[in-house]
Amino acid sequence: MSDIHARKEHNMSLEEAKQTAQKLADQLQKEFQLDSQWQGNTLNFTRSGVKGKLDVTDKDVTVDISLGFMLKAFKGKIQTEIDKNIDKMFA
Repeated sequence: MSDIHARKEHNMSLEEAKQTAQKLADQLQKEFQLDSQWQGNTLNFTRSGVKGKLDVTDKDVTVDISLGFMLKAFKGKIQTEIDKNIDKMFA
């Protein structure tokens, strides 16, 4: 079960949505050292204390993140940042 869940509908093609998701992954890698890898239309990402995925369809994107014990205290802040970034990038 994920600690953080976010979903955003979009009006992009599947390819455009995947490109946007990759930009988000690049940003997260730069800011938080998250490693990511595509598996079909799912971008899996990890780092110490974080494991998650971003599922992309031609209609929406869904993010599910599991946090390690030390990061659970920051769940609210992380949720807010995820929501803000997804809203901005997939508007």
